[in-house]
Amino acid sequence: METILIVSGQVVSNNSKINWPDLNYPGSGLTILRTIHKISYLEKWVQLDASTGPIFESKDLPPGVSFYKKI
Repeated sequence: METILIVSGQVVSNNSKINWPDLNYPGSGLTILRTIHKISYLEKWVQLDASTGPIFESKDLPPGVSFYKKI
């Protein structure tokens, strides 16, 4: 089965511009415009902005961001 990444209710892929949950206001629903630089569906992590940007592993993803199996 194919794995997908959902961010703020949208399926995203590499180089997507997305509404990433604002980590300064957790749980508020506020977002900030970010770019998905790279996604590892196998290891379940996502890197934002550029090759030097932050990497979030699945256990560290903010609410509203998660990996799912496509059915």
